[in-house]
Amino acid sequence: MRNFLIGLVFLALIWVEVDARLVRVRRIRRLVGATERDAQITDFRVSPQDDEGVFKFAFKTSNGIDVQAAGSPLETIGIYSYTSPEGVPIETRYIADELGFHVVGRHLPQPPPTPDYILRSLDYIRTHSEDGKLKKPHVL
Repeated sequence: MRNFLIGLVFLALIWVEVDARLVRVRRIRRLVGATERDAQITDFRVSPQDDEGVFKFAFKTSNGIDVQAAGSPLETIGIYSYTSPEGVPIETRYIADELGFHVVGRHLPQPPPTPDYILRSLDYIRTHSEDGKLKKPHVL
């Protein structure tokens, strides 16, 4: 009887997780719309890895998505573009390397400018020693 109850609780937990995933999938499908779900790949190009491990690929879809990438196992550069649901063209360029994933795009938020007092503080730190005395300039 105890094993039966444990099994029943286990099945209920699995059902809750599966149901939550189905709800997320339904929400995504509602947001995406029929034209996005029915998009077809209209162009697909792949260059297999050469002797140095460099690869290239690109594809386009019928709904305006355009993806291009090239690189090696250590570094990849790429670009992808699409039109947002608001009708705004989105273009994103990226580099992925040993330093991380670096993305550039006009649609991405930009940090505010560094305040003057911070710039002055950094300049002071650069030009003064720890005891507050002015450092001697290095002459080359």
